Parts: sequence; structure tokens; C-alpha cells
Amino acid sequence: MLKLYSNKAVLHSLVWLMIYLILNTITGNIASSISIEPYIVGAFPNLLLAVVCLFYLKKSKISGEIGLFTKPTEKSSTMLFYIPVLILPFLNLFYGVNKELSATKILALLAMYTGVGFMEEIIFRGLMFKALTHKWNRYVVVSFISFTFAMGHIVSIVAIGQSAGDTMLQIINAFVVGFMFIAVILASGNLTICIITHILYNFMAGISRIDSTHTQIIIANLIITAIYFIYLLLYAKNVKEYFKSLDLS
Repeated sequence: MLKLYSNKAVLHSLVWLMIYLILNTITGNIASSISIEPYIVGAFPNLLLAVVCLFYLKKSKISGEIGLFTKPTEKSSTMLFYIPVLILPFLNLFYGVNKELSATKILALLAMYTGVGFMEEIIFRGLMFKALTHKWNRYVVVSFISFTFAMGHIVSIVAIGQSAGDTMLQIINAFVVGFMFIAVILASGNLTICIITHILYNFMAGISRIDSTHTQIIIANLIITAIYFIYLLLYAKNVKEYFKSLDLS
């Protein structure tokens, strides 16, 4: 299976992406038709998909190729102990915690976002990023991965009936946060920390009182991401080497 991935890496990532999108479109439509919160319907299917995907990646040894559960290639001190990226999930809590959520709903949110965070990082910053790095201009790869990850959130319009305005803000925010994760991958190859942060980000937003993406959150995320990326560009050897070895021919 590792050989199959090596030969058809881009197709590999697209297959998992389609499975993920179809699953969430179906569960979203079911939730809408029976008037139940989407995360309740989607919790178990998403968690199950993540478990199946994890088993497949470990069995095929692809996990090591994409930086899942592997030793980071940059020192934690150089990465500032990942503090900038770990700050992002907790910004949503400045708006307060939704105390009306029951324990059952909190567990459903955790299950849902564990599956979602795992799958999105595996697909975009794992499989797709590795596949395209060997084929495309590296500036294009970084931009494309961030863009496609962001645009993937347009499914919210269909899956949960979110308004176009709220979806646009969600897409912008996803681009910024996604770029932060790309910076982490470039610098350390540490996909695991991106998965953990992604899960935390979605979960904290889910239990907060925020019912949509706020402009203030986007601005805060943008500032932190920009500063962290510039820092990594200056001090993380892997980031410098990634762009230094760029083939412009």
C-alpha cells in the first residue's frame, strides 16, 4: 500500500477527501431533515472514519511518510514550544463558554471534532502536501493547500445550512489557520501537533458562545500567524531550506 501511495499520491489524497466530504454532506443533510444538531449526527461517523483512516495509515506505513507520530525535525525550543499555534484554539473562549451544553452534547462535539480535525489534517497537511511538494512549485503548494483547505469549508452551506456571509468568514479564517499549520509542517514536519491543535480549535469554538466566525478572531489569528511565520522563516532551518531549494526552471 505504501508503494501504491508513492505512485499515486495525489489520487490517494483526493479519494480520502471525497470520502470525507460525502460523509459530512450526508450526515449534515440527515441532521437538517430531522432537525438535530449536525455534530450529534456526524459525531460517530466522523470518529469511525478517523479510526479507519488511522489504522490504514499505520498498516500501510504511510503515517511515517507524512509526519504522523514521528519525531519532529526541529527542536521544540526553536518552534517556541508550539505556543503560538496552541494559542489559537483558546481565543474563542474570550466570548465565554456555552453553559447550556449538556455532558452528552459536549462528548458529541469532542467526538465529532476529533474525527474532523484528524481527517482534515491527514488529507491536507499530510497526504496532499507531501504529494504536491514533489510535483509543483513550492510557493504554489503552500498557497494551494491553504486555499483548498479553506474552500473545503464551503460545504457548510450544504451540510448545515450556514449563511453565505458566515461561510465566507469561516473560509477566510480557515485559510489563515491553515497557513499557520502549514508553517508548522514546513518547520518541524510535526503533523501530530497540527492534528491536536485543529481538534482543540474546533472543540473550543464548539463549546464557546460563538455562533459564527467573528472578524476579531480572524484578525487575531492573522496577526499571530504572520508573526510566527516570519519568525520561522528567519530561525527554522527547514523553512529556509524548503524555499531555498525552490526550482524555478
